[in-house]
Amino acid sequence: MNSATAIRRAAQQVFRTQHAPAGIPRFTPQRCLHLRQTPPPLLRKQFTQPASRIANQLRRETTLAAPRPLTDQEEPSPKDADDVAARKAKEPAYELTFTCRKCLHRSSHRVTKQAYHVGTTLITCPGCKNRHLISDHLKIFSDKSITLEDILKEKGQYLRKGRLGEDGDIEFYEEETKQA
Repeated sequence: MNSATAIRRAAQQVFRTQHAPAGIPRFTPQRCLHLRQTPPPLLRKQFTQPASRIANQLRRETTLAAPRPLTDQEEPSPKDADDVAARKAKEPAYELTFTCRKCLHRSSHRVTKQAYHVGTTLITCPGCKNRHLISDHLKIFSDKSITLEDILKEKGQYLRKGRLGEDGDIEFYEEETKQA
């Protein structure tokens, strides 16, 4: 039995209306006769291809060759990774440590000073994947520039600032304006 006959029989089974609801008219063999004799052009083209040709096409599509890259950019070399790490170490940055209020997960994150003071900074909690707004100078989330200090001040809290010493100790700054 060739594939065209099998597909034709499957189509006939689909068009049988023994289980059709009352509102849908039943298709009699006379009404479906034109479908059997001349299938629509799209179906006709599919039926005329031999099964071996279809199998060859599928075989060609599933090759084990690596996909071509979308850009001409070269893969980063270990030297480039070292350069990026050295550049990041030289950039002035803040080390933020906070506790997520949703899942109570405490985590530390590094944020560059440029991102904090000029851009919009979001930090993703590693516990619940919730995003926390740290600063918004590009006015994406509010109508005015806002930082973490402003957000905490609105809630009656304050931000403790400190400095990481060369020996690894944290020195906290004196609070100039504590909330009373």
